[in-house]
Amino acid sequence: MIETQDKVYKHGRGGSDAEHQAHQADIMALFEGHEALKRVTEPLSNGIRVCTTSTDPALALVLRRHAADMKARFGKGRAIRSWDPLFAMLFEQRDNIHVKLMEREDGVCAELTCDDPALLPLILAHDATLHRFIQDGTSRAEDISPTP
Repeated sequence: MIETQDKVYKHGRGGSDAEHQAHQADIMALFEGHEALKRVTEPLSNGIRVCTTSTDPALALVLRRHAADMKARFGKGRAIRSWDPLFAMLFEQRDNIHVKLMEREDGVCAELTCDDPALLPLILAHDATLHRFIQDGTSRAEDISPTP
């Protein structure tokens, strides 16, 4: 664990390399453009299907890129927000959570599913956190997410 400025990074810092900086720039663009984003979640028996869209073509591009980048980070075991217990828990379960992306012209849809019903509350808590990010923007960027 790494401690920095009152934060404990359970899985190490995300990094300061060019890839991480690009991911952070996209995250900040989404926080700043949150009012132009729409997120709709549909429950599935083993997870959720969620579509996040924007009528702003530039933000729609950022959404598509961000979703692909986060899926890749998740798959590579490269933590993000590891100071946030919810994200640390997701990271610990990454081999048990399946992510499927479907690009759209106006954004992206994702299916997050699992074979273990005990992981559903974790997936739902992540979804609720992302809804709050979209609703409130940068004012939520440093909040610790509720955990199941």
